[in-house]
Amino acid sequence: MAELSEKYTQRATQLLVTAANLERGYQAFRGSSNLQVFQPQVNELGRLHQQWLSDLDSFKNSLRAQGAEPKALEYVNEAFGRLAERIKQLAG
Repeated sequence: MAELSEKYTQRATQLLVTAANLERGYQAFRGSSNLQVFQPQVNELGRLHQQWLSDLDSFKNSLRAQGAEPKALEYVNEAFGRLAERIKQLAG
């Protein structure tokens, strides 16, 4: 399987970093006994989560348009799908 270009590697890295930040952010706020106090921050995480999902779709569409190998697309869908599901559960 061919490696992703530097451009795609950087985009994938940024998507992974953002996913980790979202996951940690949601975990931190969900652990709070008084979630109302943090509602503005939780709302901002929700906005960032929606932007991340949009960026992820754009990334996958770009890979398809550039003719990425089906196996590469499968790996991307699997890896990011798991992250997206965890974040969705934390976002409640």
